[in-house]
Amino acid sequence: MSAKPKPITDPPSAKEMAGRLANVRTLMAEHNLDYYVSFDPVNIYYLTNFANNVHERPFILVIPKEGTPKMVCPLLEMVHVMARALCELEYVNYYEVPSPEGENWYDIYPKLLGTNARVGVEAAMPLGISKVTPGEVVMVDIIDEVRLVKTDYEIGRSVHACDITKEGHLKLMEICRPGAAEIAIYGEVVRHMMGKVLTEIPNANLIVSKFIGAVWPPSISHDPHRVPTPYQLMEEGGPHVSIVTAQVDGYGMEVERTFFLGSMPDKCKKPFEVAMEARAKAYELAKPGAVLSDIDTAARKIIFDAGYGDYLLHRTGHGLGITGHEAPYVAIGDDRELVPGMIISIEPGIYKEGEGGFRHSDSVLITESGNINLTDVPDTLDDLIIPL
Repeated sequence: MSAKPKPITDPPSAKEMAGRLANVRTLMAEHNLDYYVSFDPVNIYYLTNFANNVHERPFILVIPKEGTPKMVCPLLEMVHVMARALCELEYVNYYEVPSPEGENWYDIYPKLLGTNARVGVEAAMPLGISKVTPGEVVMVDIIDEVRLVKTDYEIGRSVHACDITKEGHLKLMEICRPGAAEIAIYGEVVRHMMGKVLTEIPNANLIVSKFIGAVWPPSISHDPHRVPTPYQLMEEGGPHVSIVTAQVDGYGMEVERTFFLGSMPDKCKKPFEVAMEARAKAYELAKPGAVLSDIDTAARKIIFDAGYGDYLLHRTGHGLGITGHEAPYVAIGDDRELVPGMIISIEPGIYKEGEGGFRHSDSVLITESGNINLTDVPDTLDDLIIPL
């Protein structure tokens, strides 16, 4: 197995940003596009290093097949974009929303494309922007496809983000005890991770820096997407399920564990073992050339064969990168193959009311020869029964 790559905290270079744009243009040529238009803040961040939150003043990135991309943005935000962007951009401003007739974004944006062009747009493009896009409009998610395989730089940034989540998880396991309140755990874990990030990346962009450190105690761990209440208390026994995620200056990773405080109830032994067996199978299969749906099918089969099929609520994993959830998906229905440079989660789970939730999740890099767990915090049962 390959060695774990070194963490990177530096911002992307001009060469890195140019390579991303070149990859987008390669796919534009394959689809015979004259322009590609992006509204999704995630994709705009990927291509420019500028992050924004969606509101009534849209940012629209127009990428011609040749020449400098154009950023349509409100006058209020132009200096903000210029301060963060790490690529060459031509700025096209509109004053405000609303604006006088002829001066709004929807008056200015269509003129950048002409009337006879073939224009690609994202599936997530708002209808309002699509409706005023002239020419032949083609829905195709080019930037999302380019993001599937990470560059060496992106891998290094992801390794650093994983190191932050590992620090957060170790802190969580240190302070989680029966009677501890959710809000106390969350506050200390988040402060710990954020403090480390701001020490190592002092100019981190907080729009794309988010931290979660929480625990689902046994009474709710069977319901994986229920949000615990702030003063929910940890309980003796288990299963508790931890969730530690960090988007570190634009790179999002996660680590999760099923653990027990004091002792493991007998009723938890079988589902814990079955979930771990499914996890091991996914790790075994996660290598270049493996079909994502096949991995999910194999992990699901273990859970179904053990009699827990009715308690399987989600796929085996998902992609990770500049967000915490993105393509590709380790799921039936995703028939793409794994490629070196992809980063996925591996997290098959079992959720049974009265017994609890059972899930480990890790951020996993696909290498030339197999995979590397980038969030290798303790994962054996001996390490996950916390003595009181």
